[in-house]
Amino acid sequence: MGIIRGGDSEYEEHEPSFEEKSAEWQKILQPLLEEDPCLLKLSGKYISNDDVKIICDYQTIEKVRVLDLADNQISDEALPILFESEKLGKLEELYLGINFLIGEGLTEIACSSQIKLENLKKLVISDNRLTDASVADFIRSKNFPNLESLDVGWNEVGNETAKALADETSFSGLKTLILERSYIEIEGLQEMVQGDLMDQLQELNISANKLKDEAVQMIATTPKWKSLKILRLSQNMFGDPGAKALGESTSLSGLTHLYAGRNYFGNQGAQAIHESKTLTSLQTLVLKEGVEEDVGLVNYSRPELLRPDDPNSI
Repeated sequence: MGIIRGGDSEYEEHEPSFEEKSAEWQKILQPLLEEDPCLLKLSGKYISNDDVKIICDYQTIEKVRVLDLADNQISDEALPILFESEKLGKLEELYLGINFLIGEGLTEIACSSQIKLENLKKLVISDNRLTDASVADFIRSKNFPNLESLDVGWNEVGNETAKALADETSFSGLKTLILERSYIEIEGLQEMVQGDLMDQLQELNISANKLKDEAVQMIATTPKWKSLKILRLSQNMFGDPGAKALGESTSLSGLTHLYAGRNYFGNQGAQAIHESKTLTSLQTLVLKEGVEEDVGLVNYSRPELLRPDDPNSI
């Protein structure tokens, strides 16, 4: 509590007590959970760590399967509260993007023996300030055996995380991995793509990682993509050699969606993908902004496959 001066008057700033906050949250949570007891969307509510404690202790929170806490003011101290909550044991999806997470809390839950979110299938912790080491600790953890989708993009993710992905992990069911706008270099990528985890991935987003031709050639020739359907390589730095490697890849023959816009290749590289004899399963191919000279190659699909983002294809 402090003194606030406004104009010619003074008044005391009132900091709500824990009981008062709990009463306010009762008014917010009750109608939301009555409407849908399995879904709780609380993004953009200025939620703090104290608020997280109240939410986790709420009487009917046990039925929630999807909890959205994105775009708030949650820091590392709240992660053990969430992940060790008895009442959130049935949670399957947790969204914590755009918060104040740095990494200490992530390392703590990775090592904790009190984790209750063992049924968690999807975790989004993108757009925080998570360190490379903390994300690597999480990936090496054995606490999340049912995780199917992990988004750690827009953090300080780099080679240590990439190398952790190459190690044996508990993520035996991981299908979607998002590493967008990270700092993975050729050294880390080389180890990552050789890991057994790559065999089971269905979607990999490694956009905006400054990947050059050598890195994309490595991805294109790695015989690990047995299940991969969606590959996102937009906003990197590869040119015609990398694009040609993609067009000639037999390892990526199962792809149904390939996103490669905002790179440095031109018509020659685009043509290699456009006329690929191996990428025959593609339903969506985005080369937008990768080709400036030939509008016909900006967005491509075979005649029978219309492109959702190409107004000329309708």
